[in-house]
Amino acid sequence: MAENLEARSVWLRNLAEFIVEANKNTWAADAPEVAPQRPGYKELEYRSPNGLWLLRDSYTGYFRAPGMTTIYYKDTPSWAMTYGGKGMVEAHYPIVKPTFEFLKQALMRVTPELPFRGPFEFIEGNRRYTFKLNGDIEDCSWVEEVTENGGLTFTQNGFAGTIIHRSPDRQPQYPWEL
Repeated sequence: MAENLEARSVWLRNLAEFIVEANKNTWAADAPEVAPQRPGYKELEYRSPNGLWLLRDSYTGYFRAPGMTTIYYKDTPSWAMTYGGKGMVEAHYPIVKPTFEFLKQALMRVTPELPFRGPFEFIEGNRRYTFKLNGDIEDCSWVEEVTENGGLTFTQNGFAGTIIHRSPDRQPQYPWEL
């Protein structure tokens, strides 16, 4: 059992590091889109240099843009994050571009200790980004907000966690055992 716990710990650390690397090379970095798997969606993709990890981010919409990020490990879906909700507050649609540019700045500050979206807090000028997490990388929910001059301009919710498949003999197949 100790060996599995060690494998799990190493895999989760590698997952967190890959999420950070991938996030810094996709939406927040204005990466080019790839051909979408679903009509009407925009999709971004990043593969690790060693080829073991792949991130596929798929979303639709603009002012309100729900989506899903899937991490593949050895070509098997192994971790996923869904996001959506209110998005841009309707009264603030005219400032969507600067709000999203600020959001991208926050998302570029992601770390392996908090690899989901952005830091717990990021402030620049009159804008503030906050991230509230309930859980951990294996199973969590979260809320992020952007405020300007103290007023809410953007908010989004999300869920994330590891994906556990089943083996041919119907036992749990953990991603760190692939």
